[in-house]
Amino acid sequence: MPAVCRDARSVQSLLLPGARGPRRRPAPAEQPSSVRPRSEGERCSFATVNDAELDALIDALTLEEQVSLLAGTDNWHTAELPQHGIPAMRVTDGPAGARGTTFTGPSSVNVPSGTALAATFDPALVERIGALLGRETRAKGARVLLAPTVNLHRTPVGGRNFECQSEDPHLSSRITVGYVKGVQSEGVAACVKHFVGNDTEHERTTIDNRIDERTLREMYLQPFEAAVCEANAQAIMAAYNRINGPFAADSKELITDVLRGEWGFTGIVMSDWFGLHSTVEGIEAGLDLEMPGPTRDRGAKLVAAVESGTVDASLVRAAARRMLSVMDRLGAITDGGPGPETTRDAPEDRSLIRSTGAAGMVLLRNEANALPLDPTSVRRVAVIGPNAAKGRIMGGGSAMVNPVHEVHPLGSLRDRLGGAGVEVLDAVGCTIHRTLPPPRRDWVSNATIDYFATAEDMNGGAPPLRSEDLPRFSLIWPEDPSEGLTRELFACRVTFSLTPDVSGPWSFGITSVGRARLFVDGELVADDEHAAPGGSFFGIGKAQFVASHELGAGRAVRVTVEYVNEGAGLMRGLIMGFDPHVIDDLVAAAARLAATTDASIVIVGTNDDWEAEGYDRTTIALPGRQDELISEVAKVSARTIVVVNAGSPVAMPWIDEVDAVLFVWFPGQEFGDALTDVLLGDVDPGGRLPVTLPRRLEDSPAFEHHPGRNGVGRYLEGRLIGYRHYDTIGREPLFPFGHGLSYASISIDGATSGDGVVRATVTNAGGRAGVEVIQVYVHDPVGTGAPDDAVQHLVGFAKVELAPGESRSVEVALDPRWAMHWDVAAHAWSTRAGARELRVGRSSRRIDHVLAVTAG
Repeated sequence: MPAVCRDARSVQSLLLPGARGPRRRPAPAEQPSSVRPRSEGERCSFATVNDAELDALIDALTLEEQVSLLAGTDNWHTAELPQHGIPAMRVTDGPAGARGTTFTGPSSVNVPSGTALAATFDPALVERIGALLGRETRAKGARVLLAPTVNLHRTPVGGRNFECQSEDPHLSSRITVGYVKGVQSEGVAACVKHFVGNDTEHERTTIDNRIDERTLREMYLQPFEAAVCEANAQAIMAAYNRINGPFAADSKELITDVLRGEWGFTGIVMSDWFGLHSTVEGIEAGLDLEMPGPTRDRGAKLVAAVESGTVDASLVRAAARRMLSVMDRLGAITDGGPGPETTRDAPEDRSLIRSTGAAGMVLLRNEANALPLDPTSVRRVAVIGPNAAKGRIMGGGSAMVNPVHEVHPLGSLRDRLGGAGVEVLDAVGCTIHRTLPPPRRDWVSNATIDYFATAEDMNGGAPPLRSEDLPRFSLIWPEDPSEGLTRELFACRVTFSLTPDVSGPWSFGITSVGRARLFVDGELVADDEHAAPGGSFFGIGKAQFVASHELGAGRAVRVTVEYVNEGAGLMRGLIMGFDPHVIDDLVAAAARLAATTDASIVIVGTNDDWEAEGYDRTTIALPGRQDELISEVAKVSARTIVVVNAGSPVAMPWIDEVDAVLFVWFPGQEFGDALTDVLLGDVDPGGRLPVTLPRRLEDSPAFEHHPGRNGVGRYLEGRLIGYRHYDTIGREPLFPFGHGLSYASISIDGATSGDGVVRATVTNAGGRAGVEVIQVYVHDPVGTGAPDDAVQHLVGFAKVELAPGESRSVEVALDPRWAMHWDVAAHAWSTRAGARELRVGRSSRRIDHVLAVTAG
């Protein structure tokens, strides 16, 4: 059960203009240091701050001024009221970094994605990452980080699973608390998202997800409750979808009754971008901030609703007061407005990201001690795969940042092994792009972009209003492109010289929100006017339109792409991709190379073509010919080590053919060095699976019910998601939740329980230092009689590092609700008295000790 929320911050007075002297920055937040269960009926609450002066400030505002505070002015800023000393406040996307107000810069630190953080099973380490992100947010002049994403992994194909943490609400809650505490320790609000039920991308802005009350309480609401009642989260983002009828942004039951009423939340609730669809219902539900701006549903509409009596003026006042109260807690008022956007790049940050990436890497299989790799035992090593030379460090969509620094596997392994006298050879093996990739740098020169006010100006020979070097081949314009140009109507022309390295047919692809045309030496090659909808640009854009054109090796051609944003609606963007038709068999070439080496490291996975905001995957199969590549390499290689670089589960039909498998997720900007640390044994693989890896998608619990049908998503699997499903019905996963191997020889020699704690003796009998995660599951042999009662579920865990030969006692604190369930009839948490089992082990399927206990 979550602890009482307490805001121990000493906040300086918010002074009205002309009051007693200058405003001062508030002292840093003091985070709660302990967790205790709250009694029945006890509310979480924040200490009230500056009540009298805050009320005076609110009452000095006109209705129009109060309403203006309840909607953004653009994509990233709240309204300012300089006549009252109220500046704008900036928000910025997370959770794998703090991007700032543009997608192209300034560059940002990129930390491991959500599943990689959860795989660490280390809330204290995640808290350090959160603090780093808090500093990054401040560096971008912002005070609210739109993170973490805490929705559960209902299905392994969820498009944003990589952003989220786990299929298990207890693990997600613990990681969430660490993340939020860390972010907010830097005077930044963590905006926890998406409240609630945005668990997949299918029809995410309209679908009505029907989730029964007990499943909501025991599963999907748990991470949000922990964020509020333990970590004092200062902001919550409402989901796009409907929940049992109303849109999440209009749900009075969730926002007013549960979030504010039961949990005592006094922070701000904002909409997801364009996720508010009402003037009346949203304000009555308690939604404070419509994003982005300019407003669509508030402003004059809300003022009119108040003046007509449709909306009570007290609701507007309360929402505006909450906005100013949170700004005051954060020091956003005393700072006088958003600061400049700068780039941080500290050595200690790189080191933390590197160690965190390694701490989340999960060793799934290690036959005959294939790992760690000893450089003195090999002369030639092949590094193979589409994610080898350039691995995937993050997923796609709003979570993306422009990384300040990147280290990839091939380069890192070549540096480390080459320095030890090992020859490192490489082969791509196959390609996996779903859409055509951007061109290689050596193909392109003289790339520029010209901006025009209208398509007529662009096509009529008018001079451009602005010209610049092309920053990248993926362009997005959430704001006006520049002074004199509006995001509602502008045009641009991209030109560059392309020098092919091979002769033959080349593919040219354009993807847009709006309309794009591509010319080669003045000849129209591609026009996406009639391209089908395709999920690009967060689900708003078209599918990539691809055309072929013959090119000659070494002969430069002039490529021109014209873009017009007419009809682009909520988003404006253009992506250009180019690729020669590959004739050579890349799989066969990689296998020939592997046969000549002492070990093959095959780095496979996904990228932002497959895991991104806006669409779900349709399969858990590795894209392209990667399964074939692994099998062919395994046939001829002396040792085959597979590294899976993906944000969520993939199938492994080759699992019995290879020697070792390491699942590394999207581990952030230091990917290459973190991976090398683990492969060479400098660091023990510290990760454990935060999700179950199924053998087939058909085995997963929501398979029969996802995606929704006729605009409705029915969560008919109830609470049996993830390992609860597999363990309860007796279905064998590929690898179970919590699984992960160490290079050390660690045993759990004994366990006892009492006073809400399980104590276990853990011993490392090997000659290497190692890591273990002690996991405690509760089994109720009687249950509550519900058909979706799980045979067991996680109620506690502790991560321990042991030196060679070391033995120690480890305490695992149990979730205070370990013996409780949500009683729908009583609308409260309830305990069924009786016998239970506490199962102590290393995964949901590897239990070392069973302890008989009595609840109630």
